[in-house]
Amino acid sequence: MNSKEFLKEHAVYQIYPISFCDSNGDGKGDLRGIISKLDYLKDLGIRILWLSPIYKSPMFDMGYDIADYRNINPIFGTMEDFDELLAEVNKRGMKLVMDLVVNHTSDQHPWFQEALKNPQSKYRDYYVFRKGRKDKKGNYTYPNNWTSNFTGPAWEKVPGEEGMYYLHIFSKQQPDLNWHNPAVLKEVEDIMAFWMDKGVYGFRCDVISEIYKESYEDGKKASPFAPVGVEHYVATQGNHEILQKIQKDVVEPRGGVLIGECGGPITTEDGKKYEENGELDTFFEFDIANLNPSLLSMKIPPKKLKEAIIRWQTEVDWNGNYLENHDQHRVFNRYVYGKDELMGAKMLLTLQYTLRGTPFIYQGQEFASHDYPKPLRIEECTDCVTKATYQIARGYHLPKKLSLRLAHRYGREDERAPMAFDNESPDFGFSSNPKAKPWQPYNPLSQKYNAKDALKNSQSVLSFFKKINALREEKQVFTYGSISFLESPEDVLVYTRETKEAKALVVLNLSNKKRKIPESLSYYKDKKLLLENYSEESKILRPYEALVFLL
Repeated sequence: MNSKEFLKEHAVYQIYPISFCDSNGDGKGDLRGIISKLDYLKDLGIRILWLSPIYKSPMFDMGYDIADYRNINPIFGTMEDFDELLAEVNKRGMKLVMDLVVNHTSDQHPWFQEALKNPQSKYRDYYVFRKGRKDKKGNYTYPNNWTSNFTGPAWEKVPGEEGMYYLHIFSKQQPDLNWHNPAVLKEVEDIMAFWMDKGVYGFRCDVISEIYKESYEDGKKASPFAPVGVEHYVATQGNHEILQKIQKDVVEPRGGVLIGECGGPITTEDGKKYEENGELDTFFEFDIANLNPSLLSMKIPPKKLKEAIIRWQTEVDWNGNYLENHDQHRVFNRYVYGKDELMGAKMLLTLQYTLRGTPFIYQGQEFASHDYPKPLRIEECTDCVTKATYQIARGYHLPKKLSLRLAHRYGREDERAPMAFDNESPDFGFSSNPKAKPWQPYNPLSQKYNAKDALKNSQSVLSFFKKINALREEKQVFTYGSISFLESPEDVLVYTRETKEAKALVVLNLSNKKRKIPESLSYYKDKKLLLENYSEESKILRPYEALVFLL
C-alpha cells in the first residue's frame, strides 16, 4: 500500500496536544502524555494521528502562531520526546501528521523581528509591508479595506515608520508571509523536508488556500460575517502552482501526504482543482461547518446538511469528512440534539465513515464529548477569538450575559476542554497530578462522557466507533466505491457505495423525528445488515437511525 492509499483507507484522529494528556503534572498536555495513550488509540483502530501545532510559539493563537518551525515548544517537551513519540507511533504501525501554518508566522519569529528592526533586511520581503493611503486630511490610513478573519482591519501600523503597515488576515500577532517571494517557498520546503526526513507522514496545512495574495486591491463587502478582500487571496492560481511545486519537490519524493484546510470558503470548483492537479491529497471545506442558521443558534436544519453533503460528494472526488475539530463545536446542539442525541452521535459517525473520502475524528468524539454545559466566565477563557468577540459585543453595549453567549457561540473554548479518560478522579484522568490546575477548566460533563465508562458499555458511542472504524477497513467498498444518492424525504439521506465486487446501501435519518422508510427501499429488508445504531428492528426510521446493508 502506498502513502496515498494509506490515507484513503484509514481514518485520521486529531490530537489537540495541550488538552490531550498531561504527563508531568503541570496542567498542560504534552508529548509524553500522548505516548502514554498510544495503546488506547491503537485499540480504537486508529492508524493515522494528526497533531495540532507543537512548535515553539508564544501561544497567542494556541500554537497557530509559530516562532520557530524546527523546535518543540517547551510546554510540550523536547525534540527527544518528539523523536520517541514518532518511534512509538511507527512501532505500532501508525503514522503521524504534523500541523503546519505557513500563511503567517508569529510576530515573535526571528524573520519578522529582523524585518521590523531593519527595513533593508532580506526578511522585509518575507512579509507584506505596504505604505498606507492618505485620506482627505493628508493622514495615512490602511493600504486597502481588507478586514481580518479575527475581526477588525487586516493591517497594523509598523512602529516608528510613518505610514507603513503590515498585513495580517488573522491577528496582528500573525503577520502574513509574502508568497510572491521565492525565498519564502524555499524556506517552507526546507522546513517540510526537515520533518519528513525524521519520518513524519505528512502535513495538515492550516488555511493553505489563502496563502497567495493575487492583488492588494480593495475588496468587495459581502455578508457582515465574511472578511473583506477574500476574493483576492482564496484559491488563487498562484496558490495552486505553489502546492503543485511543494508536492513535487518535497512530499511525493518522500512518500508523504498533504492535507489542506481550505477556508475562504472554497467552492467545489476550487476543490476539484486541488485534487485533479494533485495538489492536496484531501482537504477540509467549510460549507458544512458554516451552516449557521442564526446569530445565536447552532442548530443546523437536516435539509441544509443533506444538501451540502450531496453537493460536495457529487462534485468532488475525495473529501476530508469532518464534523468536529479544535475550531468547531461538538456535534451536540449543532447536528443532533434532544433525548436521542447519542443515537445521533452514532448516526453521524456512520455518515463520516461511509461517505466517500477520509474520515477525520477529533479527540473525545469517539465517546461523545460535549461542549461545556454553560459558558465559561470570560476570565477563564483562553481563546483569542472568544476574547475578541466578547470585547466587540461589549463595545456595542450588549449585556455581559449576551456578550458571553456570543463569545462562546463564535469562540473555541468548548472543543478545547481537557480530554476525559475516566470519571474516578477530579482531573478525569487527564493529568499525572490530579490536583494540578488545568490550562483550561475541566468540563463537568466528563463525569458522564469519558473513555473508561464508554469502554465498559457495549452500547456506548465508543463501542460503536470501534465497529464503524473496523467496518470501513474491512469493506473496501466504503473506501473505493462510487457513491450515488437515492431519492428520499428531505431529512433522510440514502446512498449506495459500489465497486465491481460489492455494493452497500446506507440509510440515515438526519432528524430527531420518526420518519417512514421510503417505499422504494423496501427491498433492503432481504439484504445483509452490516451495522445499525439501534438494537431491535422497526418498521419506521427512528430518530437519528442509521442502517448499513450489503446488497
